[in-house]
Amino acid sequence: MAFTLDYTVYNFQIAYNEKRWFIQKRYSQFDKLDNVLNEKFPDVMISVQRLPPKKPFGSLSPALIAMRQKSLDAYLQAILIRPVLVRSEEVRDFIDMPYDVRELYGEEQRHLIAAQDALR
Repeated sequence: MAFTLDYTVYNFQIAYNEKRWFIQKRYSQFDKLDNVLNEKFPDVMISVQRLPPKKPFGSLSPALIAMRQKSLDAYLQAILIRPVLVRSEEVRDFIDMPYDVRELYGEEQRHLIAAQDALR
């Protein structure tokens, strides 16, 4: 007996400065990330838009897929505007952040922190 499971893959474009790349993720991958981030950064995640609810049946309907794409995009954007989350390995790995972008982002963050410290 063979079983086939249908699922939806959501597509996203990520941009940092001039660099752009694409990722494909399933809802279940977002759910795992959300659980990890809520456990690791509860104070920050309070202000992040919630994921759309899970739907055990009918999860392949075009209306649900379109609604989820919008909600997942908003969730991803909410994560990516928070530096503490972007600096986490979980988010960097989730968005498949290229190594050159990781280095560039890390360098910019070090300069920003140094500038903030100088103003104190």
